[in-house]
Formats: sequence, structure tokens, C-alpha cells
Amino acid sequence: MVPVSVSTDTNGLIKVLPPKTAKEILARERERKARTTLLMALPEDHLAKFHKMTDAKEMWEAIKSRFGGNDESKKMQKYILKQQFEGFSVSNSEGLHKGYDRFQSLLSQLEIHGAGVSTEDANQKFLRSLPSAWSQVSLIMRTKPGVDSLSFDDLYNNLRVFESDVKGSTASSSSI
Repeated sequence: MVPVSVSTDTNGLIKVLPPKTAKEILARERERKARTTLLMALPEDHLAKFHKMTDAKEMWEAIKSRFGGNDESKKMQKYILKQQFEGFSVSNSEGLHKGYDRFQSLLSQLEIHGAGVSTEDANQKFLRSLPSAWSQVSLIMRTKPGVDSLSFDDLYNNLRVFESDVKGSTASSSSI
């Protein structure tokens, strides 16, 4: 922690004095940046708990304690994420873009927890997870040569090409 110089004003209130040396200025600036970075990384509903902490080191230790978890909780989180992957599906109302974002987030979480999924498995799972309106496109894409070697982003961009056709066919079939 950077030492802070304080004094008392004429009304008896404690006043923090600005740093005097270049070393103090640099240390205070680094501390402020570290605290700000840590606070920006926190979910909004947790900000108040950490904002009152005096320095970045204390804040970092509290964040590790709060969000790090022990081995058992990490194992459980990994299991839950795998279950979410297995049961993943995109609803008709959700649409391709939101489904992609949600699946991308799930893949990232799996990767963070050391349970990454191969590109082939991710692509095939996402194609099987699309709503029934996508069944023809999904079937064509699943059997298309090279689809398993596409990145997940490339698969999504390929699917976006068909999005207006799929939306058009669901709109026309629902109005019949």
C-alpha cells in the first residue's frame, strides 16, 4: 500500500495531502489504476462490497477469495457447464444472434474451467441446437465438407447468410 500523508484542517477534519516526490506520485497513480481496473472487472452487483477497500492488494485478495472458489466448487462449476453444453438449445424467439452470443459465452466459460470443447463438437452441437425453422439449413451445414474445421465464428457467419431465408420461411408459414 502507498503511504498517504494526512493533516488536520482548522475545523478538525482529516485531509489527505497530495504526494510530494515523483516516486510517491507514480506509486499513487499505479495504485489508482490497479484499483480502477479491478473495479471495472467486477459485476455491478458486487461493486459496493469491494469499493470500500483501501488498496488494490486487499481488493485482489478479496476478489480471489470471493470468486476463485476451492477445488470442489471448481469441479462442480465445470460439471454444471458441461451439463449446460449438453442441454443447450436456441429458441425460436431467441434468434441466431442471441443464441450465438450465449453459446460463445458458454464455450468461453468451459475453456476457462479447463473443459474446452473441440471446434468440431462445438459446431455440431450448435447446429443441432438451432430451432426447427433452421432444420434444413442445419442439416445441409452438418453434412457439408469442412464444416468441422470452420471456426465457430466462421460457422456463425455462414449461418447468417441463410438467416433472412429462414425468417422469410417462418413468416410465410405462420401466415398461411
